[in-house]
Order: sequence, then structure tokens, then C-alpha cells
Amino acid sequence: MRNIIQAEYKKIFFIRFSKMYLLFTIGISLALGFIFAVTTNVTQGTAITDLSVMEVVSANMLGVDLASILLIVFTALTISKEFTAETIYTTLAVVPNRKQLFLGKYIIFFLLSITVSILMAALTYLSSQLILMANNMPLASLADTDIQQFVLGVLLMPIFYCLLTVAATFLFKSSGGGIAFSIIILAIPALISMFPGAIQQVLLPVMPQSAIHSLSGTTGAESFETTAAFTSVSILILWLVITSIIAVLSFQKKDF
Repeated sequence: MRNIIQAEYKKIFFIRFSKMYLLFTIGISLALGFIFAVTTNVTQGTAITDLSVMEVVSANMLGVDLASILLIVFTALTISKEFTAETIYTTLAVVPNRKQLFLGKYIIFFLLSITVSILMAALTYLSSQLILMANNMPLASLADTDIQQFVLGVLLMPIFYCLLTVAATFLFKSSGGGIAFSIIILAIPALISMFPGAIQQVLLPVMPQSAIHSLSGTTGAESFETTAAFTSVSILILWLVITSIIAVLSFQKKDF
């Protein structure tokens, strides 16, 4: 397994495009979050000095949403490349155990998503402090439980959708399928919110984005998205486990 993980690491980080793409992801996401935070008078019709510290941090953290989408694209493109270029034959000749191959990729993308997520959260938090200082506002304190909870929820988003994309790309054997599946799962709560309350009450609580919102503390007490922390974590794990099992079963049965 160690050799598989090392090989997957080299496939990502020994390629110039991958390093440039990941740097671009962090840079553009930080810039977008910063723009959201300093233009609230345009986007929300409220001067930044009229916002609470939490609202400023929240606006700035919107850049993490973009980072999650770009990480979805990167994950799908990187994994599907072996299928489209048919180098999967060589890979399977070296690693005939398909479960181990899937697990090796899963682990390396898990580590990658954690790294990107922590970097994004840390840099966004620091940029939020600069914005607050520049506007003579109180600084955001990590001792504040609300901010702690919010940052934790934000950290989970890139990690979850990156891993979901790993499974989806193996399942569909294409970057398009992997990207479309993850983006649809990400966006579908917005569609569900357009339906009557009875439907929302059934569907929203089981969606991963709702679980992330609950864990970050951004849902109201009356919201259909609100679930207990244990339930929210269980929902995220179930989504990853079920999609991974289906992907592995499909990968094992498929003759390339």
C-alpha cells in the first residue's frame, strides 16, 4: 500500500500542471473570498462596518466554495486521465488488486484535500483579520465557539467533495461523470428548497451540503437542514461509504 500511495503522489506532484493548478486554486479562491468580503456594500447593500465579525469572516470564507469546485475538477481530471489515456492497463499490471488501487488513490486525495482545506481556511482567516483591522473592527477570535464551529464546517467541504469525486470518477470512468455527479450533489439542495416544505423536510436533512451547513452552524433552528452533529457526520460518512462501495464494485467488474 505504501508503494501505491508513493506512486499516486508522484503522479500528482511530479507534474507541473498539477502544482500550478493547485496554486491557482488557492490563489483565485482567496481572491474571490476577499472580494466578497470587501464589497458587501454592493453585494448585500450593507457597509462592511455595519456587519458583525462573524458575517465578515463568513463572506470571506465563500472563497472555499470555489476551492471545493476547482478541487472537484482537478480530482476528476487527474483520475480519469488513466482511463482516457488507457494507462490504466499498465497500472493494473503493476497493481492487480483493484481494491488496493482504489484505496491508494482515495488516501492520497484525502491527504491532498486536507492540505488544501487547512491552507484555505488558515489563509482566509488571516485575510479576514486584515480586513477587520483595516476597517477598525474587532478581530475574529478562535476562542469564539461560533467561529470555531464555522471554520470546522468550512474545512470539511473540500475534503468531502474531493473524496466523493474520487468514487464518482471511478464509477463513471470519466472526468465528466465525476465532475457532474459531485456538482449535482453540491447544488441539489438549492433545487430541493424550491419544493414545498413537506418535500424539503424529507430530502434536505439527508443531503451532504445540509450536513456541512449544520456542522458549521450556518443553519437556523427552524431550518430543515438542521441536524445533530452526530447525525451530520454520519450522513457525510454514509455518502462516502456507499459511493465508494458502488465505485469499487463497478471497477472490479469492468474489463477495460
